[in-house]
Amino acid sequence: MTQKVTIVKGRNVWDGTSNRPIPDGAVLIENGVIRAVGPSGEILTARHDEIFEWPDATLLPGLIDSHTHLSMDGSLDNYLDHMSDSIPVLTLRATAMMRKDLIAGVTTCRCLGDREFLDVACRMAVEKGEVAGPSLLVATRGIRAPQGHGFVGYPFNGPEEIRNAIRENIQHGADFIKIYITGTLKGNGNLPAYLSGEEIKLAIQESHAAGLRVASHCVGGPGLDRALELGLDTLEHAYHITAEQVESLAKSRTALVLTPGAVLAEERVRRLPQSLIQGHLHERDLMFHSMALAVKARIPFAVGTDGMHGDLAEDIAFLTELGATNSEALQAATIHGAKICGIESETGSLGKGKRADIIAVDGNPLEELDSLRKVIAVFSKGKLVHQTTAEKMKRENYAYGPQ
Repeated sequence: MTQKVTIVKGRNVWDGTSNRPIPDGAVLIENGVIRAVGPSGEILTARHDEIFEWPDATLLPGLIDSHTHLSMDGSLDNYLDHMSDSIPVLTLRATAMMRKDLIAGVTTCRCLGDREFLDVACRMAVEKGEVAGPSLLVATRGIRAPQGHGFVGYPFNGPEEIRNAIRENIQHGADFIKIYITGTLKGNGNLPAYLSGEEIKLAIQESHAAGLRVASHCVGGPGLDRALELGLDTLEHAYHITAEQVESLAKSRTALVLTPGAVLAEERVRRLPQSLIQGHLHERDLMFHSMALAVKARIPFAVGTDGMHGDLAEDIAFLTELGATNSEALQAATIHGAKICGIESETGSLGKGKRADIIAVDGNPLEELDSLRKVIAVFSKGKLVHQTTAEKMKRENYAYGPQ
């Protein structure tokens, strides 16, 4: 059977890896897969059934939120406390958050833990087309120590409980494993590690034996040193990483995911539970300095919102304040995000054989990152799942992100 062939055309096409976009570019799509990317004069010579054209738009890879929680809504007051809401409420919230992400141009989410395996149910529902949302990679239950940090995590005590928890997560469909090594704030202490070296080592070995990667909430201190030594796959947040630890990270195989907006956006910090607000405000400059050390070291990194759905553009903008170029910030949300997820052969850039996850934004984000807040169209696996106009965005105040 002949498949429908679609051409998507814009003023520019940025493939996610090049330093410059293709002017007057186009993408050829067949059966949800990219068949060619190049100047429109070349692409238009191919047989095609339909054309979508946005003369003032830049086409680029669908965005990847590399650290989020589906049932978390960072726009709620006391939003962390809402992670104790009932499972039905959390699941309904998750479906609303997925749609919010999708229309903001996020076509893939890496989900770092949710309650009662609801992230697995969401992943399956998206795959079946039952609900609208990005493609999902899920960690299921986050694993923390009973005395440790983790509003979305579940407590497990000692190596054997952690081993069993990992096996149960895998049995329920986890794509990777999430552990909590440290808290978030230094306070007056030195960032204690809540998991022992034995527990961290066991978690990594057990996950690797099953072919899964391990991600950890870990902001600094001796727990970060231990994690690097033991072969942690992805370091999340790094809010209090030191210059020496940046050097160790650069020499390791551990990848980095930054979530700057969760601690640098004052309006979001003020929506934390009351007991956490002053600590975050007090340490915000320290966190900025630490994340900037990693960015300026030119270590490849991905970026996530940590539950601020629909506003990945804000975190991408924060990356440039930390010292990243526009191109580096965009790659954090595209090709580097795909590498973190282990799906760079499928998505994260526009190229032959890649999944047709494509967005069109009004303007050129390589020159003006605010263009990412003006998403005109979203293609997920070659299917147009969202479309608007620049005029409609202005009427609905989309310049500040979909509400």
